[in-house]
Amino acid sequence: MMKKLQAISLFSGCGGFDYGAQQAGVEIIWANDVDRIAESAYRSLFPDVNFKPGDIRDIENFPSADVLIGCYPCTGFSLGARRRWKSRSDRNLMDIEGNFLYREFLRALKKSQPKYFFVENVWGMMTAGDGWFFSNQLQGFKKHGYDVKYAVLNATDYGVAQTRQRIFIVGVHKDISKVFKYKFLSPTHNTKEGNRGQVLRDIIGDLPLWPEGEFFDKVFHGHYLTRNRKRPWSKPSYTIVANAAHVPLHPEGEPMVFISKDKWALQGDFNRRLSWKEAARIQGLPDHIAPDGTLRAKYRVIGNAVPPAFGEALLTPIVQYEA
Repeated sequence: MMKKLQAISLFSGCGGFDYGAQQAGVEIIWANDVDRIAESAYRSLFPDVNFKPGDIRDIENFPSADVLIGCYPCTGFSLGARRRWKSRSDRNLMDIEGNFLYREFLRALKKSQPKYFFVENVWGMMTAGDGWFFSNQLQGFKKHGYDVKYAVLNATDYGVAQTRQRIFIVGVHKDISKVFKYKFLSPTHNTKEGNRGQVLRDIIGDLPLWPEGEFFDKVFHGHYLTRNRKRPWSKPSYTIVANAAHVPLHPEGEPMVFISKDKWALQGDFNRRLSWKEAARIQGLPDHIAPDGTLRAKYRVIGNAVPPAFGEALLTPIVQYEA
């Protein structure tokens, strides 16, 4: 039997990408994250993985592996964030320390020398700083000896019950890329071809309608009501976010109604945010995931997760090549 490809994971979060990589047939042997709540969730999914907690900048050496996975933070890249900068000349951009954590990924890449690497981030990273950050990352990967491809993928195309767009960067070591040309896996779900993706009823239809203590029940503030937050049972969810106050509404009950520009209203008597467990289901995470911490903390690590379907779709081409 062929030995499985082995992977190490950086900025691992609760392990969504890694869970999908495992489904594709890759063995995760080492992982790291600074977030203790994410660590607790990760350990509930991967009890046997050597998890190294703490700031990556304090880690001197990384294990050798076939694959390096990294979902470094998207601080300052999200289009949903209120950016204080407009171009790379803006000093505020340079002050966002999290934007430079990709350099730690490059350091790990140099030390571990994997055959392949995979990066996930919000697609706003492509245009941040007039594209300067994205260009610097690509140059760094190529400098370290990798041929690079990237694509913006939507989770619904891979069966996830959520409209979630993310950019993925894939690197293949130049020695391998001479004979293997990586191709992103074609969408597995395409409504035009009659193979519809998952919708909310498929994913959370069997869960209780009023799971006390599992959903954020604070007031719906003015910013929350600036846009539609509710999709029906027959549609995929809006993007699952990390901020408990901004989580989409549960599909039960009447739809929201448009009032005017940036103003929507709730209707009927059933309006609550999705619970953190429902959010986990919609992300494609298994029910046995068990983050510690407060309700807000649980929402945070679930919302920051990469849907496992992405990990499986991205790692499958290299697993098939190596077989």
